[in-house]
Amino acid sequence: MSALGAAMAFSVAACNNQTGFSGSVGNTPNGPRLASYEILGTVGTPFTATVSDSRSSWTLQGVVPLSIVICNNNLPAAIVATKTTSNSNLLSLEIVIGTHVADLQSTSAPFGTVSVQAGGPLSSIASPASPDLRIFAAGPLNQRYTAMVEDITTGFVIGARAPTLILFDSPNGKVDATFFGGQDYPTFRLNMTLNGVVVATVVHGPNATIREP
Repeated sequence: MSALGAAMAFSVAACNNQTGFSGSVGNTPNGPRLASYEILGTVGTPFTATVSDSRSSWTLQGVVPLSIVICNNNLPAAIVATKTTSNSNLLSLEIVIGTHVADLQSTSAPFGTVSVQAGGPLSSIASPASPDLRIFAAGPLNQRYTAMVEDITTGFVIGARAPTLILFDSPNGKVDATFFGGQDYPTFRLNMTLNGVVVATVVHGPNATIREP
């Protein structure tokens, strides 16, 4: 089975409530394919970033590598990242749609800044997301996983490698997410925050589910 076929198989299972979703979440139609914003380069390089679609924006800080996915995104979208060190470490941004790299920018300059965009030019950074719901998924760097992330109306299939930051733009009701690592996947470490406050934490493998309380 191809990677896309496997992702769709997971999607069908989740949308028919076969993966343990609770309440009204778990019976949702599939949303559109999502772009992945990859922050790459010299491992461990610290950065700050602003992510924005046409409706909402998010600010964050982290270290390379990091994948960012916006569920329920409203294109166009863009991400700007800035190194917070004066060394010559490489910082790269990629937008990946399916298996296609849609945009790529890199810098090795001290405190260098890079930006990429998808779906056309973004005229301005949107207002901060409200509510600001984020799921951070940590796990082995070299193993792929698939996830289904849902509110009460739509489910979004994600295929990525940890660490991943999932941003849910304007969710309709509470959000659930189930991560499928496969038989050989060790453990997911999941953290959900709402408006900057941790509301759920899960450590489990090879599959794991996290729910907004």
